[in-house]
Amino acid sequence: MMKSLRNVSDDRANLKATSDEYDDDPAVEDAAPLPDRGWRSTGGRLVGTLQIVGVLAATALAVYLSREPAVPIAPSGMTAAAAPIVPKVSVITPRAGTQKILVAGNGSVGVTAYVDLVPQISGRIEALSPAMRVGGAFRAGETLVAIEPDDFLLQVKQAQADVAVQRANLRLQQARSDAAVKNYALLNPGKAVPNLVALRPQIAQAAAQLRSAEARAEVALLALERTQFSLPFDGMITESSAQVGQLITGGRAFGQAYAKDSVELVVPIAPDELAQLAPAGGRRVIISTSQQNLEARIDRVSAQLDNRSRFAKAYIPLPQTPDRASMLQPGTFADVIIEGPEYSDTLVIPEAAMQADDIIWYVQNGRLVSYQPVVLGRNDQGIVIAGRDVGDGIVVGTLANASADMAVSATPIDESLAQPRN
Repeated sequence: MMKSLRNVSDDRANLKATSDEYDDDPAVEDAAPLPDRGWRSTGGRLVGTLQIVGVLAATALAVYLSREPAVPIAPSGMTAAAAPIVPKVSVITPRAGTQKILVAGNGSVGVTAYVDLVPQISGRIEALSPAMRVGGAFRAGETLVAIEPDDFLLQVKQAQADVAVQRANLRLQQARSDAAVKNYALLNPGKAVPNLVALRPQIAQAAAQLRSAEARAEVALLALERTQFSLPFDGMITESSAQVGQLITGGRAFGQAYAKDSVELVVPIAPDELAQLAPAGGRRVIISTSQQNLEARIDRVSAQLDNRSRFAKAYIPLPQTPDRASMLQPGTFADVIIEGPEYSDTLVIPEAAMQADDIIWYVQNGRLVSYQPVVLGRNDQGIVIAGRDVGDGIVVGTLANASADMAVSATPIDESLAQPRN
């Protein structure tokens, strides 16, 4: 472009010099003036056009050079194809060992069954135990409610008197029988005494009446004992409407309680986790609350799945503690860890190693290999799978567009870095 501008300037200088020479020539002065053909304006237009063309050409060249791919030059002078990019992957190499399966869950404390406080007799309450209040704790055999015993004492005395009458009647019939037998033997020697003569039916009747009277006496004594209301287990009172002086009716409840040994933790468990624990009965359980940790064992598992959650339920009786404050009350939520079976020759991998469709990738001689592991369960370290050869390591994390036999560059990492942080 600079060269073109320089040529144009020279042409203009030559043109000016030629014009000056003609101006000095007399012949030219006498000649008629030539018409103006626009040489001067045409030259200026030409210069501007050339400048614009030059700028556009330079811009186009710069754009072309910036978009042209860089192609390496082979030593022989010929271009070489670009080398393929090998993706890098992080791998871990777990060691085979013995691992215990752990199943984590949570549940709530419940009661197997509540007991209604129902008296077997009717009467007026004479006294109440301090435990006979909502939240009260009682011992087995402890008197909770005392009913006025006067009426029942009289019934016992009456029943005992009936027993004495029937016992005397039996003796009377036996004495009469003995006399009749002796008289009959004197009048009829060597002959058998008839039953009616010996009064044997009367004696049997008297004996039956005595047994009946004794039974009524026992009933009266039993009613007297029931004036002291108690329960045959250690428990807690959950409801109570009893008051001193209140008339309670036999067969009608005046409160509610539960046995301490009926308190248990109910934990929902998914069917696949239940299969990992099989057999679940007797498995050790660590129960954790905000205040304490307890150890227990699974007693039984529900016979069917819940209709809504489709989970099974594990029932875990809670251990009895002498300190009431350490007891877990019904309605309490608790976290549990259930210890499952132990497996030898297993590997533990982090969650990040599991890929889509429950497969894992591992590297073998710089190539990806897919494998669907046998998942045995989980524990606090990760997923427990059956052991096998994993080549140069198991891939941790997702890999875009991964495919079998794809070339990769494996970078070992610390297994602790692959574990999720709580």
